[in-house]
Amino acid sequence: MGAAVFVADAVLFYLFFELLHLQVLAARVAAFSIAMLLSWWCNRCWTFHERQQGAKTEQLLKSIAVSCTAAIVNLSGFYLATLFLGETWLGISLAFSVGVLFGLILNWIGANFWTFRAIEVE
Repeated sequence: MGAAVFVADAVLFYLFFELLHLQVLAARVAAFSIAMLLSWWCNRCWTFHERQQGAKTEQLLKSIAVSCTAAIVNLSGFYLATLFLGETWLGISLAFSVGVLFGLILNWIGANFWTFRAIEVE
């Protein structure tokens, strides 16, 4: 499911940036916000669906906390990469990938070991 969320994130980013002409960082934040909710839903319904899970609201709040922490890493990597690579199509594409890669590990660790950690049944 991570690949599907990555594709959705990328498509939304390019739609916001190219079609709606948002500034590059605003387009990135908007796309990331939608992808964050999609990631929680996909993780809950598919990736970790076999685990005994907690309440949806608590899980969503944990997912948002993890995603926001990962977003800082993701967006920082994206921003720094755009400074070095420029805001050309290639530079932005590479910066997008760098940001996603930086946030990916943190997001997976948080989802696997905290947000979607299996609840022990007594």
